[in-house]
Amino acid sequence: MLSLFFNYYKTVYKFLFRLIKKIFHKICILIEVDQHIKYLGTPYGGWYFSETNLSKKPTLLSAGVGEDVSFDIEILNNYSAKVYLVDPTPRSISHIDKIIENLGKQNSVEFDTKSGNQPIEAYDLSSVQRDDFLLIKKALYNQADLKIKFFKPSNEEFVSHSISNYQNQFNKKTDYIEVTTTTVENIINQYEVDHLDILKLDIEGAENQVIPDLLKKKIFPSQILVEFDELATNFIFPYLRALTIFLKLKLHSYELVKTNQFPNFLFVKK
Repeated sequence: MLSLFFNYYKTVYKFLFRLIKKIFHKICILIEVDQHIKYLGTPYGGWYFSETNLSKKPTLLSAGVGEDVSFDIEILNNYSAKVYLVDPTPRSISHIDKIIENLGKQNSVEFDTKSGNQPIEAYDLSSVQRDDFLLIKKALYNQADLKIKFFKPSNEEFVSHSISNYQNQFNKKTDYIEVTTTTVENIINQYEVDHLDILKLDIEGAENQVIPDLLKKKIFPSQILVEFDELATNFIFPYLRALTIFLKLKLHSYELVKTNQFPNFLFVKK
């Protein structure tokens, strides 16, 4: 009897999940607006963004660095930008340290289009200066100065850690490192940032806390590039939560401009 009930529950859940996922995709198509956009970076680490509302010297806050900062370096190479990188992951920190060691050097190899671990020699660092970017070795969240568990991915070859641990089905008993958190508000205040042109969030589930916190504190970047990582799971709740965040962004005059390599999204403020 229990097995019959369990099988029935699984069947209903799968149906509801497919339905909600389909509705979510339809909503994205319906609300997406047409706007001139540009792509920079590799297929893995690159992003679409809008050039139309960039400052002359734009500021990029890029959270979730990993081992592919092709987008961030290309922003530096194409604009007189200031870039704040945010990531406490040891491998990410090591990757940025190697970039610093190679500043002033032109790229000598091509980017790896099938990997998220880019060779340092693939970056064109000939014009990048040390004070053009800063690495903040903390995890972006909705509260600052917390000591939290940063869960390791299930595949040791992957670099991205997660606060929610969606990669391990939200299990809170898997391996982790302990890191300190920061917020967008703290970074803005500490480094006296006048305005954020681009906020890039590739933070493995923490975007669900960071974006509502931004809006609550009336911090409005010109554009938000975000990957809703938890949509890669087979759970219904991440879709409902993402829809809620989409609505909040809409209420604060953000338009969905591009859905790329689902679940990557570009929101631009009107």
